[in-house]
Amino acid sequence: MSDYPAHIEIEPHVHLVRGENEARFPEANTLLIDDEILTLVDAGSNPNQVFSTLKDLGHQPEDLDRIVLTHYHADHKGYANVLRQISDCEVLCHPLAQDGVMSFSNMLKFIGIHSQVVKDHWLNLLDARLPHVKEDYIVDGNFQDGKAISCGEVELIPLHSPGHTHDHTCFGINGLEKILLVDIDLTDFGPWYGNVVSDLERFKESIQRIIDLQPEMGISSHLIEPVTVGLQEQLKSYLALFQRRDDDIVQRIAEGYDTAKKLAHIPIIYPRIPHPVYYAFEEVMIEKHIEHLIKEDRIIRENGQLLLLRT
Repeated sequence: MSDYPAHIEIEPHVHLVRGENEARFPEANTLLIDDEILTLVDAGSNPNQVFSTLKDLGHQPEDLDRIVLTHYHADHKGYANVLRQISDCEVLCHPLAQDGVMSFSNMLKFIGIHSQVVKDHWLNLLDARLPHVKEDYIVDGNFQDGKAISCGEVELIPLHSPGHTHDHTCFGINGLEKILLVDIDLTDFGPWYGNVVSDLERFKESIQRIIDLQPEMGISSHLIEPVTVGLQEQLKSYLALFQRRDDDIVQRIAEGYDTAKKLAHIPIIYPRIPHPVYYAFEEVMIEKHIEHLIKEDRIIRENGQLLLLRT
């Protein structure tokens, strides 16, 4: 059991259901909208957290009407199948998420796992921590970017925010003063873009878009408290991590780490590599920085080796 309450109220009808283990992967927070249409946004929290919240609010798991998924990642679609089987609720996602949510093989394709060695490592990790996501899922429909999803008194405003993944979607809650940031998560780790459908430049643009909206509250999928104090500064610091990683990579190339694989084994982005599959994610992210640095005329790649053009 968690050493903190399973849920807190964000505003009337809106409750943050906290993931276990401080919402660290493979857990993630969800939102429960206790309204005319009982709605869960994401399904990554341990079901015990969701069931406890429902009970506290006078509901049974069978009462759930709808699940809205923010993107196809395993820690976000999570237990949607389990909850759907209990409640017969509908499941909605962004059109770009549908293939990755519904099909496990398409999820692997979106992630970009092609090597059998990497696939075996990933399946090993899923077997240990997320065995339920190896199933195919059912999706009943799609939401549209910018078109409000009505729950009754509460409206959820989809804000397609690609970069982390191509389908990643944040949600305004009754407007844009409170935003579910999802995996613009403001964690110390920083931005994650280790899939083939991730896009470093679009991720930066999405973060800047949120900054420009000037929300008063940001709700992360991986922090157990909403961010209100200093939210703008935290978003700007989060965005600045892209530049810091660029500079770290350039410095390491100057030291002789002249391939993405060598850089990945330092590593640059992960503070440590907790499982072999993370080397693949690290290398994908570093390769995206390399592509950016080549466009910026800071490095070149000749005969498979990285060389500095300027510092």
